[in-house]
Amino acid sequence: MSVPWCHLFYRFDRRVHPLPLGPPARAPTTIGHDEGVDALDRLIPLEGAFNFRDLGGYPAAGGRVTRWGALFRSDTLHELSPSDVSTLRALGLATVIDLRTPRELEQTGRGPLEPEPIRYRHLSVIRQEADGQVAGEAMAAPDGDDLSERYLWYLEVGAPALAEALTILGEPASYPLVFHCAAGKDRTGVLAALVLDLLGVAPEVIVDDYLITAERMELILGRYRSDPAFEARMAKVPPSRFSVQTSTMERFLDGLHRRFGGAGAWASAAGVPPASIGRMRDILLELPG
Repeated sequence: MSVPWCHLFYRFDRRVHPLPLGPPARAPTTIGHDEGVDALDRLIPLEGAFNFRDLGGYPAAGGRVTRWGALFRSDTLHELSPSDVSTLRALGLATVIDLRTPRELEQTGRGPLEPEPIRYRHLSVIRQEADGQVAGEAMAAPDGDDLSERYLWYLEVGAPALAEALTILGEPASYPLVFHCAAGKDRTGVLAALVLDLLGVAPEVIVDDYLITAERMELILGRYRSDPAFEARMAKVPPSRFSVQTSTMERFLDGLHRRFGGAGAWASAAGVPPASIGRMRDILLELPG
């Protein structure tokens, strides 16, 4: 598989192993809709995953920034190349959180990271029966194609999985850590938004982080189209489901705060120990250097 063009420009300056971790050579200092988020600072150069990126360098609460090299988000990891595995070894990757459904995991497997000494947690946001239907005790998915409402549905149907993921993020031994789903857009986007909101990152910055996936979707969809099983499923999904829109994350964040009181209140109600949130903030926030 050829390396995507943007990977050629990535400066791999963030070879990190033990915490604490320092900022890269080109950490952005101002982020927002006017300036945008430099995707090339964040994307890790992988051949078999197109949306693996660092969540470091974002302005957060108390004048701090999110730590580089500790927390990553990604699309599915089952097609990693041997070179990709070497890259992730160099990152010191310690934990993978897989948000995909059991059916998705069964279809593709874990991929070449399975034999690696990396902690793996499968935390399916959407509970499914053997036939792929949402589990009967779970509330039904929202009608229509409104992705923001689907994301808010994840907070209810996927509360146990998302809460456990946040609890794991409060364990220092979990880092460096990556969480992923299939495209790294929806379920991954919701968990990323929860984490960044808990860290005090501004809503417009969370939206900008979400929008980076728009630049990766053609590569991700190309992978789907090359797999007959995925291509058949894609034909049944509304095209809007593959979109990456500013308004989607804006409405999700608005609903998160209006309906649930923000990520902190949601996490508390979902059973995430306050100590876990405190430790997560200690691990993932630092003063700008």
